[in-house]
Order: sequence, then structure tokens, then C-alpha cells
Amino acid sequence: MKNQNISKDMSTIGITFYLAVSLPIISCIVILLSYNIDGLDMVLSTISSLVDYSGFKTDGGWYFRLLLLLPVISISHYIGFKMLQNQETTFEIQLLQGLSVIFYTIIISIFFIGVGWVMAVYVTRAFSYMHFFGNPIERFNQIISVNPYLRAYDLLSNYIWTNIAIFYIALLVFIIIQFVLSKTLYAKKIEPFFSQYMTEKANNNRKIEGIKSSKDELNELDIKLKKLKTFEPSNFFNKNHTFIARDIENKKPIYIDDKKIINKELPHFAIVGASSSGKGVFSQVFLVQMILKNQSVIVFDPNDDDHMMKNLKYNAERMGKKFHLIDFNDYEIPQIDILQQCKKGEFRRLTNVLFPALKIRNSEGNYHAKFSRKARRVYEKVLKEADEVKCMYDLHKQVFEIYNEDYFRADNGDIPQFVQEFLDFADIPMFKVKESISIAKAIENGDVIYVSCPEMSEDDEITYLCKAFFVRVLQIIKSRRLEDTNHVFLFVDEFAEFVNKTVKSAIEQVRKKRCTILMNMTSFESLDGIDSDVKGSAVITTVKNNSLKLIYQQPHEDLSEKASKMTGEKIVNIEHNHIKRNEALQEINQIMETTQIPQKVNIYSATMLANLPPKVGIFVGQGLPRLVQTEVLKYPESVEFPTVLQAEPYSVNDSETNSEDDNDIMGAL
Repeated sequence: MKNQNISKDMSTIGITFYLAVSLPIISCIVILLSYNIDGLDMVLSTISSLVDYSGFKTDGGWYFRLLLLLPVISISHYIGFKMLQNQETTFEIQLLQGLSVIFYTIIISIFFIGVGWVMAVYVTRAFSYMHFFGNPIERFNQIISVNPYLRAYDLLSNYIWTNIAIFYIALLVFIIIQFVLSKTLYAKKIEPFFSQYMTEKANNNRKIEGIKSSKDELNELDIKLKKLKTFEPSNFFNKNHTFIARDIENKKPIYIDDKKIINKELPHFAIVGASSSGKGVFSQVFLVQMILKNQSVIVFDPNDDDHMMKNLKYNAERMGKKFHLIDFNDYEIPQIDILQQCKKGEFRRLTNVLFPALKIRNSEGNYHAKFSRKARRVYEKVLKEADEVKCMYDLHKQVFEIYNEDYFRADNGDIPQFVQEFLDFADIPMFKVKESISIAKAIENGDVIYVSCPEMSEDDEITYLCKAFFVRVLQIIKSRRLEDTNHVFLFVDEFAEFVNKTVKSAIEQVRKKRCTILMNMTSFESLDGIDSDVKGSAVITTVKNNSLKLIYQQPHEDLSEKASKMTGEKIVNIEHNHIKRNEALQEINQIMETTQIPQKVNIYSATMLANLPPKVGIFVGQGLPRLVQTEVLKYPESVEFPTVLQAEPYSVNDSETNSEDDNDIMGAL
């Protein structure tokens, strides 16, 4: 591959040198030697008349033609000599590259042949002042004498020679402009147009030469990465396409057409990998692009990623969007109403998350759970009939303004567990609010909502409430109308900690409601060990079937093996040499049989996946899998940490507190 690239670079240099230097000289010599040959003289005269080069007239004719052709020449050079030089040589790519090179060469050649014509005119005029008489030495002195050339130059200085100088100055300026355009405008505008199609065509026609050892595979990756320079992701941002990563093989950006977002065709994203492998790097680049495209972004972050938080805040403010920080770790501050005007059925599913004990069981515990389910139906009834419910505490208060305490007591006189625990949840200051932001309106306005989650492995009230809030956000997305709504991107770090039956079904449903979920996890197998009301294997299948996948380092051998299978298979021919031996078991060198046996192997090996360097992953789900590179998106150091959202607290009377009996629900109100 290295020699091939060198060969392509040398051929480009050779063509450029020939066109700029050799072609004018050669054409000048040909014109001088064939001046009296009518056929060739006619051809050159025709070329000259086409471009008005019979003396580089000062009327600006050649300037005008050059300006008209300059954009076409520039783009042809970029496509033929730059953009396609690293692509696989499929027929379509060869044809496009060949046509671009031919077009560029023909047009430029016409101009340089014109330069040769001008040089021939100058030499002819100079020779007209020479008198070739006498011995060879005198004739030679005539040729090297400066006087004839000066007289010819004086005659043609304003007519020919100055224009040649201007032509080469213009050529130098063109080269500089071409270099700048190839690094900026063309890389952003032309490559997204061609890159995806070309890469897919190349991948579909890629030839597999044979199985490489894992060591060779890793060494080759290391060499490629050393040749790659770090890049600024924002340089690849595009108005109509979303930048994913840079393809390591051809060094080209990988894009997703934004029409897939508009047409609800964009799958979810599953980003898997070990800690510090690059999952957050990709997620930030992706989410920032969505903010810049005026889409709504919601983040659930259990890891307190300050870099992501500041990055999203900075870009939201750049776009004039609101950034709402909801911090479940700072639960003494009134922040958010979890109910968010939910309906009866939504309340039931929400409380299933908050109160796992409500589940119907074939055990003795079901006897006590039925009283809690009965109590919940009362809350559902009040919720449905109430004019307004400001928060969980307000709902609890309205229930006990209608029903007395005895109404809820079980046969043994106890208050149902649901009532007691609902009050415990509702009385936490973070959720005890009079007014708070509407998540539905924030999504409609394209705001950024950043939820800083607690340690999700803990089994306490705050963790349960955070999971319930996540479910409530999904409910809001599922219930919204599609008319005049924007797309919403929901990023969930440590996705396995949030999974339950409701979340599993939402993965398949919210996509139709213009929602794309970015699911960060260490591996797909982390979903199999979840402590939830749904089988992990079913969640794994759902996630794999509904997502594009970006797989970073999977250091565990079992995980890397399973991830390797997801990259797909290729068929290679393995050669087996059968060496015949004589009776003394000595090799008969002259006689050897070779057979080729086709064998299926994974496109990327488990060893490769287990040893991927940071910020390098495999992109699966759009064409053939590709080895890609991601980079950190920077933001100014002056960006300040966002402040926590604060809501108006819910006010209660003095008589509603200071109950001495934990079971005295009326006293608590």
C-alpha cells in the first residue's frame, strides 16, 4: 500500500511537471522544426485559433477563457488527483478518475501548447535578425549573441513575453488557491457528496487477499494511525449531513444524510466500549451537531462528565438555546416535577418503576401488594379528576383531602406500603415544587436538558426517582404529536442501569416519534445481567436490531469474540502446500501440490477489537463495517460550569408537619 501511494504521488508530480515545463518546450520545438510542414502547421494553427493564442493578444481573450474554465479545471484536478487517489480501484471509480484526469489534462494542455506557440514566435523573430554566413564558429556566435533576442523582445515585449510571465504568475496563484480549497471548501462540500457512494462501492468490490495474522493486523493499524494526524471534528461539520468519524482506510469523513432524520429513518446508536475508550468523545461530537442543527437534546449522565456538560452548554448558548441542568445528586434543591401532567395510564407505568412491590406475584406477598394496588387506583382517580396537579406531594395532599385515613387501611389496620412510600418520595425537596419547567415544551423549543444522575447501582429513593424520570421522559416523547415537532436526541450513559420493560418497548416505539437514542454501555452483554422486569437477552436483541453500532475496545476475550462476529464475515482462500516425499521421507522438491480452500473469517478479528487504541472504533450498520477514528471536540476554557435548575418550592401549612406517628398520614399533611 505504501509503494502504491508513492507511485500515485510520483505520477501526479510527473504529469504536473510535463504540463507546466516540458509541454511548452516540446511544443515550441515541434512548431519550429515543422514550420514548413503544412499538416502539423494546420493543426497547431487550429489550436491557436481556438484559444486565441497567436501572440497572446492584449485584448484579454485568454484571460477570459481561463477564468471561465478555472472552476472546472480546479474541481477536475481535485477529483482526479486528490480525492480518488486513496479509493479502491473499482470500475466506476477508475472511470470517474480517468475522465477527470483526461479532461484536466486536455484543457491545461491547450493552454500550455499556446505557451509553446508564443515561445516559437519569439524564437522565430529572434532568428530573423541572424545572418548565418561564414565558418561554423561565426554561425555559433550568431546563435548565442544576445542582440537578436533583445531586438525580438523589444518588438514583442508588450505583445507576447509579458503575457507569458503573467500566465505563469496566474498559474502559481492557481496552485496556491487549489491547495487552500482542497483543504477547506472541497473537503467539506465535494467529499460528502462523493465519499459515501465511493466508499460503499469500494467496500462492495474489495478484494480479500488472504487471512492476516492478528499481529500483522495490529501492526498495520499502528502504521496507519501514525500517518494520520489529529483533526478538529468541527472542520467536518456539514449543513445537510451529520459527521460520524473519519475512515482510517481512506482518511475520508463518514457522514449520515440528514434526510434520514427528517424521514424518521435514522436508527438508534449503540456505543459500546471499555472505560476511556472513546464513547464519550463520539457522543459529544454527535450531540453538538444536533444542537447546531436546532434539534432538542436530552442527556442522562450518571458519570458527571464535566467536559460534555460544558461542551453542550457552550454550544446551546451559541445557538440561543436554554440549557437546563437537573441534578439528582443535589436533591435538597427544588428542581423538577416528575409527574409532568401525566395521564392515568402513564401514572400506572411510572409507579411500577417506583414501586416494584406492586407487581402481581404468586406468593404470600401478593396479599399485602393488593392493598397497595387498590390505593394506587385511588391516586389514579384523583389524578384524572383533578383540575391541576403540581407535583407528587400535591397529588398526595389532594388524595387525603377527599379520602380519610381509614379508607386506605388494610384488614390488619396497617396503611398500605404504597401510600407510605409515595409520601416519602413526594416529600423530597427536589420534587416538592409548585412550578417547574415543562419537559414537553423544552423539547418543542429545542432546548438542552442535562440530567446528572446519582450512582445508579444504589438501591435508594433518589435512584428509583431518577429511573422513573427517565421513563417519564420516554412517555412524553411517545405521546407528542408529530406535526411541527423537531427531532429529539436522547443520550443515555450506562444504559444498562436504566433498562426495564417500558424502556425496551420504547426503543422500538420512539423512533416513529422522531426520537433517536444514543445508548452508551461497556458491552452488549452488560444488558444481560440487569436486575429488571425484562430478560436481558431480549433487550440485547432489541438494541442490536434497532441501532447503528460504534464498537470501541472490548478487552475481555468473550466480549471481543462476540463483537468480532458482529462485524460480519468474509471468505478467503487459504493455500495448503502438499509436498511429496520419497520412501526415505525426503522431500521431492520438484513435485509439490498446492490447493486453495475457501474459509469464512470475521472481517475484524477478536484480537483487533481487544486491542483497539483509544478513540478508534469499528462502525457497523451502514454498508460494510469500517475502522474509524474519533477526536475530542474542544470548547473555550472560559466556559463556566452550569447552575442547577431551581423551581418554586411547594408551600405547606405548619399543621401539615411534625407528626409523631409514621403511620399518621393525615398528620403528615
